[in-house]
Amino acid sequence: MSLDIRHQNQEHIAGEPASSQAKPIPPLNGNQTISQRVVKTQQKKPRKALQVIQIFSIIVALILSAYSVTIIWSLPDQAGQSGADANEVLVRTEGRNADHLCEEGGADIFIGNDLNSNGILEENEVTSTTRLCHGKTGLSGPQGATGPNGDSGIASLVNTSVLNYGNDTCFFGGLMIESGLDFNNSGTLEGTEVISQDFVCNGAIGSNGLNGNQGYSALIEQVQPPQYLCTSGFILNFGIDNGHGMGVAEDGVMHADEVVESLKVCQTPLNYGPISDMFAGVSDGYSSQCAEFAWSDSYNKIITSGSDSSSGCELWVSSGVTSSTEQLIDINSGVGDSNPGLYLGFNQLFTDGQELWLFDANSGSNGRELWVSNLSNSGTYQLTGYSGDGITSDSLATLWMDGLVFSDSSNSFMWTDGVNTTELFDAPFIDQQQQLMLDSITADISAHTTSSMVADSTGLWFSAVSNDLGFEMFHLSNQGDLTTWNLNEFEDSMPDSILSTTGSAVVIADNGIDGRQLVKLNLTGSHQWLTSLTLQSNGNPTTSVGEGMGLNLLNSKIIFDAQTSAVDPTLWSYDLASSSVTELSSLVIAPGLRTQPVQLNGKLWFDCITGSTAGELCMSDGTPEGTKMIHEFQPGMASSEIRDIVSHGQHLMILVNGEVDSIDTGHSLWSFDTNSLAAELAYDPWIGTGNNSNAGVYGQLVVTSELVIFVADDGQTGHELHIYSPLMLGDEWLIW
Repeated sequence: MSLDIRHQNQEHIAGEPASSQAKPIPPLNGNQTISQRVVKTQQKKPRKALQVIQIFSIIVALILSAYSVTIIWSLPDQAGQSGADANEVLVRTEGRNADHLCEEGGADIFIGNDLNSNGILEENEVTSTTRLCHGKTGLSGPQGATGPNGDSGIASLVNTSVLNYGNDTCFFGGLMIESGLDFNNSGTLEGTEVISQDFVCNGAIGSNGLNGNQGYSALIEQVQPPQYLCTSGFILNFGIDNGHGMGVAEDGVMHADEVVESLKVCQTPLNYGPISDMFAGVSDGYSSQCAEFAWSDSYNKIITSGSDSSSGCELWVSSGVTSSTEQLIDINSGVGDSNPGLYLGFNQLFTDGQELWLFDANSGSNGRELWVSNLSNSGTYQLTGYSGDGITSDSLATLWMDGLVFSDSSNSFMWTDGVNTTELFDAPFIDQQQQLMLDSITADISAHTTSSMVADSTGLWFSAVSNDLGFEMFHLSNQGDLTTWNLNEFEDSMPDSILSTTGSAVVIADNGIDGRQLVKLNLTGSHQWLTSLTLQSNGNPTTSVGEGMGLNLLNSKIIFDAQTSAVDPTLWSYDLASSSVTELSSLVIAPGLRTQPVQLNGKLWFDCITGSTAGELCMSDGTPEGTKMIHEFQPGMASSEIRDIVSHGQHLMILVNGEVDSIDTGHSLWSFDTNSLAAELAYDPWIGTGNNSNAGVYGQLVVTSELVIFVADDGQTGHELHIYSPLMLGDEWLIW
């Protein structure tokens, strides 16, 4: 090892006098010189003096200690003063929604001192925060085997008996309602099978009033409820045989228009669940190309497309129970698909008092044509006969003048009443003289791939192409008068989102200079541009208006979406009274991205996204204060993916992916009370953690006065038709 050169020579200590003599080294034998002994003797004297001082100090300390003890013992005892209480330590926990830190959610634990002694750990008192995250949800296990069938249940029965005047229970008469179980399967409720009795008593007879005109007979009848609604119950109708509406006076028959009041009783909750298994087993009866259906009020039936294993996608009907669901006709015989209603859907007409349904279908030999059905096999037949496909994916249809207006494969506008089919401008409700005038100006009018049509009391508003005007707006009155507009002098105005107003219409179009704006069309042929929206970034004209919400008239305001920034569309309003344009919210973005808006209780309800939520339910009353996200079905940044919204009474019926007690329900049917703003899971077709019925992935949500109909998967029958009665949400029915 080499030595540090800094330690090779001894250096003087700082402040020490330098010496030229070498340091004395004692002899190796331990002997000392006389001079060395003298030095040591002189060094011992200070040490003895130091010892004397130390002993003296100890004696003094002992004396002082004894004195202190004596003084303390002589003092009287006194209670000390209480000090301030220490601050209590508090712990607070809060649930944590799923975010970028905790993907599955979790909890935050806060610890701190209760400085203000109020028993609540406030934010400024927190000294420590701990975050606990849930682990990721594991994959669902395999579906278990189907369990054995249970024993057959015992049928329940209800009897009603009229109680005469003077009865012990109902002195003024009334009804006795008995219910029980049919233990012996006789179909009759016997005395020994009665479980409960209830009475509906008449009130006391009032005093006689003044003689009036000759009155009508009172009627009472008991009828069975529809099977799709209640399989075991009854309906008591009370009415007057006065011939009201379509009734016949004093014929002794209770007609529907003569019913004044009804008592509706069901022994079980109103029916819900799957009503079809077209493709037996877990295979799907519905698909993206086979998913159209509608409800017939006249026949109390569902008309629908559906697929089975042998004939493909064909025309089916159902009375709302599984046993009634059957194929009506195999239009494309064999395994080919006719795909009824694929492009035009199912359209209801009334011709000569008969309900008819018009739809498109492909027979396999004549191409895709227009068909008609009265929901019977013999009454279902092809209506049009083109060379090749008469109906294409660009075809559109709307009901007008007791018929159906549709565009065909040659882009012509046609009209049919379900029996006769003509060109629109030669329809029978237009007199011959007017038809001659129209022939000279409508020969070059044809449908565009993005044409749209809206009918109102004045006539038919539609967008179309003509050689002179390009792609512009037209109006055909009920009498056959044609009005045209040229909104863009430079090129096509590309109109869409037609909103019919009183004696006019508002559409979205491009004038070639200001981009896409709202414009009002007057029946005189004049027009007025209503908005002048521009992009915030550069002042250029807007190009995206009404693509999500379209145009919606709410009171005196037109509500629509428009993109004026580089991010997403927001919600806007145009006030017809003040001619003012207002952005209703910059926080509510992408309104109407997934569903069409619904108007109810003076508000517009739609799906939207906000800065703190993904897709959820929003509402607007046409003011900035009343435009907001109103309910989260999936708390946090997870999207509820609303698929459809319809209204029934004061409720919205919504197909949405929600949560109950932090458990995901998958896409199911929910109800939302627009008065209390409370949401409730109405019907989950496939119950269980991790199970998703995917309700609404095929088809739409159809609502009637009694039913909600949609397509869902229950895990056993695949995607099939399901029903639920929103009457369960009210008090119209007495559930026994």
